[in-house]
Amino acid sequence: MHLIKHRIIMKHFLLLPLISSLVLYSCEKASVNDGVPSYISIPSFEVSTEPNQGTSSHSITDAWVYFDNDLQGVYPLPASFPVLLEGNQNISIKAGIKNNGIAATRTNYPFYDYYKKEIVLKKDSITLINPIVLYTENSQFHIIDFESGSKVFEETTNSDTSFIANNDTILEGNSGGVHLASPHLTFEIATTEIDSLPRTGTPVFVELNYKCNTAYQLGVFANYPQTVSTHSIVTINPKNTWHKIYIDLTSAIINTNNADSHKVFISMRRDINSTEIAELYLDNFKIVY
Repeated sequence: MHLIKHRIIMKHFLLLPLISSLVLYSCEKASVNDGVPSYISIPSFEVSTEPNQGTSSHSITDAWVYFDNDLQGVYPLPASFPVLLEGNQNISIKAGIKNNGIAATRTNYPFYDYYKKEIVLKKDSITLINPIVLYTENSQFHIIDFESGSKVFEETTNSDTSFIANNDTILEGNSGGVHLASPHLTFEIATTEIDSLPRTGTPVFVELNYKCNTAYQLGVFANYPQTVSTHSIVTINPKNTWHKIYIDLTSAIINTNNADSHKVFISMRRDINSTEIAELYLDNFKIVY
């Protein structure tokens, strides 16, 4: 009898930790579910530049939000989202872009620095943030903005059409452009030789404003002692209004890291079956590395 009673007591005793755990889990779950979030609103970004950094034009599409260096989330702009935090918080925000203009390859842009600020979050209240970002301190630039003293594009031997360096269709100051009409078929320009691009995997990007009615390509010429290799990176589709794009050259430079120098080229070919004049306008071209 005593043995049976002892077993019953032990059985109940062993169940106590399990019951306690279930009760504690339920309480914790209820606490989280009943928590009142704070809200953050990020309508857009602004880019601030120094005189030697070219335009402040940008196409920032996302906010990468961190609290104390931990990623909270990636939010398409304009963004409004809840966080289960309150009081003083250290927030860092990184500007996100569409890599090569492709929505499926979104990334944070390595050359825009973090926006950092201490904010005060209140439960069930919205905190508005308008981040202003700068280029990172060590960013280098090769800029062609078609203004006086700017670097230039050169027509290649593949081009049968002249490039207009000061064009009437403008975005900021002067712009460049081309009209491809019959019998002309091909347009191609390139930067002068650049031997300073990093070859070890450090990011290299092109930023560019453009407007066009015909697709065009952007890529890299790698210059070797006896030959030049051509590496097309992206085909850019028509846009009937001015548009900003970020193009990643990093892999192309790594794959040609033993070249003496590089050029970035832009090429367009008119549809031979079309009677429409092929048009392309460029502004604020810069290689950032």
